[in-house]
This record gives sequence, structure tokens and C-alpha cells, in this order.
Amino acid sequence: MFRIAICEDDPAQRDYEEALITRWSRDRKYKIALDACSTAEQLLFECEDRPPYDLLVLDIQMGKMNGMELAAELRRNGCDAAIIFLTGIPDYAIEGYAVGAVRYLLKPIHEADFLSLLDALYGERTKDAEAYFILEQSGVARKIKLGEIVYVEARGHYIYMKMSAGEDEWKGAFSSLQAELEARGFFLLKRGLLVNLAHIEQISRTECILGDGTALPVARSKYRELNEAFIAYYHRALNQTG
Repeated sequence: MFRIAICEDDPAQRDYEEALITRWSRDRKYKIALDACSTAEQLLFECEDRPPYDLLVLDIQMGKMNGMELAAELRRNGCDAAIIFLTGIPDYAIEGYAVGAVRYLLKPIHEADFLSLLDALYGERTKDAEAYFILEQSGVARKIKLGEIVYVEARGHYIYMKMSAGEDEWKGAFSSLQAELEARGFFLLKRGLLVNLAHIEQISRTECILGDGTALPVARSKYRELNEAFIAYYHRALNQTG
């Protein structure tokens, strides 16, 4: 799901941007979630209980808080979304570098330029997303690099995650993340235990040894399948770097 937020105080302009983005996603069959706000304060409020946005389309000239101030506040709060600024005044470039603006588009915006920029940003962000796992805990979502996750284990009603630097544990169902991780380079060693294939150094019939020396048990019925998955994983990695 590609999440986009618009912040524009002109109702006609806001409706136009919404229509362009909606048609863009429909024509390309992209799954998006789109929020449209009329003030900076409204968008800040929306960010408190929403998953992270991938793209922000911000008007610069607004009321109490302008788009540049809004972007700075969002960055201070940890938002790493791509930002497109829309403005009728082409004098904000230097300020924009400080908040990581992707592009300025002058109003009235040209449809072809706007859609082309959406295409480029969608490609960049979805490619980046492949390297992350989104962990949601108590209504808060955060990104974790897949490569940093060593293994994940069910412990009663809790899920334990061992990472390269640290660990985490939370109440939840192991099944809620099993399918996603298995599709992204993890292997089910036994019921309730997933390992990141990238962290395996050695495999025997009863256990696999990780890079940090940790030994994890391997179910007897999983030994051959694990070997095959391990070899296939590294063949793919070599092909991608070759």
C-alpha cells in the first residue's frame, strides 16, 4: 500500500490534486491510501494515528503554518516521506533542501509533469520498501531493515525478534508475520521459529549456526528443504550482484 497525503488550503486545487492522484493509481493499478487535508495542523493530527506516509504533496502558502514549516515539523517527528512542494512563488529552493524536498512544481501544475514525478517516486519508494519490514505495535508503526532481523520466535502469546543490534518482544500472533517473512528470505525451521537465510553460516541435520555463533534447532522434516532454500537464496544473491 502506497500512502499519500495532500495538504492544500485551496479546495479547488485540492480536489484537482486528488483527482489526478486517484486516476494515476487507477490507471496503473496501484494500491494507494490517500488523505487530503486543508491545513498543516490537520495533517499533523492525521499523522499521529496513521501508518507512515510514502509521499507528501504540500502547498507552501498556507495559513498559520506554511508547507515549509509543516515539512520541518514532520521531519523532526521522524517522517521520512518523499515531499513534493507546490507553490506559486519559485523562491523556496534553499529552504527546501533542509527538509529533503524532492521537487518543486509551480502552480498551475502541468498534469504530465505531476504524473511523471509520481511514477518516479512510486518506483523509488517501493524499491526501498522491499528492504524493510513494517512492525506495528500498540498503534505505532516503525521500519526495521530486513537484513537486521536475525530470527523471529513465538514465545507463548509473545513474539520475540532478535536483531543484529538489539532485540524486541511484543504480544501478538506469530501467524501475523510468518507468511510475509517466509516470502522475503526467511525459513521456518520448526513451528514458531523463523530464521533469516542471510544470517546462516552452517547447517546440520539438527541445527543451523548463525553468524554470531547462535545455534537454532532444525526440525528433522525441514533439513533437506532448508538446505535447498539456503542454496537457492545465495544463488539469487550472486545473480543479483553479478
